[in-house]
Amino acid sequence: MSLSLDALKQQREQLLDQMGAIDRLRRGTLSRHFLKKHRGSQTVTHGPYFVLQGYLRGKKFSQHVAADVAPKVAEHVENYKRFQDLAESVVSLTDQITQLEHQSPDSKKNSGRKRSPTNGTGKPKPS
Repeated sequence: MSLSLDALKQQREQLLDQMGAIDRLRRGTLSRHFLKKHRGSQTVTHGPYFVLQGYLRGKKFSQHVAADVAPKVAEHVENYKRFQDLAESVVSLTDQITQLEHQSPDSKKNSGRKRSPTNGTGKPKPS
């Protein structure tokens, strides 16, 4: 059973409101790195070091992030993912709305299709 046009529009408005509530976001992925140094027979680990990586306008970017702001940046990256998911849902709903609005109530599949002549060859009969 499909939802009514009004219900779809209401869902879309709710999604747009959720998108509008996201006021901070960062694109990319935040990763945690450790450096290992070997001193004689011992291995010393330094870190973690945080790096924000991603693509912007077709170019890769990489940015070091201080450990004290890494949790906030991680939250902003999650906001970006949430924003993308919401945007995809808005596109899907808008597509459904557009299809419903342009559908006439008495339209049938292939009702506007013109049929070709049925003499077997598809060519007009000679006169």
